[in-house]
Amino acid sequence: MVAALVLILTLGVTGTSCEGVGGPPSDPELREALGIADDIPIHQVTLSGRGDRTRVFPAHVQIQVGDVVQFRMMDHRVHRVRFSVDELEPEVREFLRSTGQASPAPLTELDARLVITFDGAPPGEYRFVVEGFGNPVEGSIRVGDS
Repeated sequence: MVAALVLILTLGVTGTSCEGVGGPPSDPELREALGIADDIPIHQVTLSGRGDRTRVFPAHVQIQVGDVVQFRMMDHRVHRVRFSVDELEPEVREFLRSTGQASPAPLTELDARLVITFDGAPPGEYRFVVEGFGNPVEGSIRVGDS
């Protein structure tokens, strides 16, 4: 049985940077709050905006089955992450729908987080769109075999 973990959190913790570090960033407070084991990588995607543009960094993430992806708000705008289910492979679409992760609620506060688990996910490309201020921005999570 696959347990879904789609949570939107507002935690008062310090962020980690994707730059200059080997491997994906981790977040000890997030691990503790959600009970994520130490051996499960947490990949971070930051959401922000400037002027009339939404920024997603990195827009493309490579992970393994079982990893966790955290979308984190870095501004005071509203951002909505949704997976492009109509464009996904049937197995990928079914996984997102069956785990309730296809269309999470919007992020509305600075430092809010959307946490998605890929425990039991089929390998493939999980294309998503971030909507908010300005034009939507596309991205993807590529899930590989362990």
